[in-house]
Amino acid sequence: MANERDLKELFEATAYDNTGDKLGDIKEIFVDDETGAPTFVEVGHGLFGMSSSLVPLRGANFEGDALNLAFSKDRVKDAPELDSDRNLTSEQQDELYRHYGVQDAPGITGVGSDRREAAAGEREVAGDKAGYAAAGAGAGAGVGAAADGKHHAEDDVDAERRAAADVDAQRQAAGNADEIIRSEERLNVGKERVASGEARLRKYVVEDTEQVEVPVTREEVRVERTPISEEDAKNFTGKIGEEEASVTLHEERVNVSKDTVPVEKIALNKEQVQDTETVSETVRKEQFDTEGVTDPKAGK
Repeated sequence: MANERDLKELFEATAYDNTGDKLGDIKEIFVDDETGAPTFVEVGHGLFGMSSSLVPLRGANFEGDALNLAFSKDRVKDAPELDSDRNLTSEQQDELYRHYGVQDAPGITGVGSDRREAAAGEREVAGDKAGYAAAGAGAGAGVGAAADGKHHAEDDVDAERRAAADVDAQRQAAGNADEIIRSEERLNVGKERVASGEARLRKYVVEDTEQVEVPVTREEVRVERTPISEEDAKNFTGKIGEEEASVTLHEERVNVSKDTVPVEKIALNKEQVQDTETVSETVRKEQFDTEGVTDPKAGK
């Protein structure tokens, strides 16, 4: 049976799932009317604890200020939505037990006389972990249990102990309980030289027509008549008959020939041009939120 002090300490605890992941604060505690033992708790979860679910305390372990539940975070989030402001009926309790698969699982450990004995140092830590493994793993998986709440299969006990060892290893790997590691992806931008194209230089022949004006000369014949004086006539013997006279005419003609001569040298030269390219890629980063932190700068 839990007294008022036990319930107050339980109300101030933080709930964790069966892998050690944090769920949230305890919002409400449901106590059995006959035995006075706590049977259900309302656990806050989600962003800033805005959502909540009812969770059975069967298979749970209350250790320090941590309430270690026997179920996964997903199963807690998928729990049936019931009115936590009223007492739970037997039908509602059975519905929750069926959802979590813990109809025959033992109740919570670490509350009442067990918790006071733990504070006095009368329980061993190793035995405490084994008890938590037997209750937590059996309840979370929905395995069968005897009427007194103790498992009766040796292979189930071995599996539960291994599960408890895995939980401890995960907590040790996570580091201190009051800190978490935030990671993010960062872009690594580099450059590589690749062939982007090819430039070629080639010659080909085209035909064109050129016109050049060349001055040329030619000879033409013109008839000239000159009278003969009396004195000149004395030097000629006059006779009548046929006679011929001729002259040779000349002219210039244009001769055309072609010569191939080099006129220009052409080469391909490369030059470096500086440019800027914008790359875009999606990166992931982790962010975190806080619960119960009054520092306004927390989470920024």
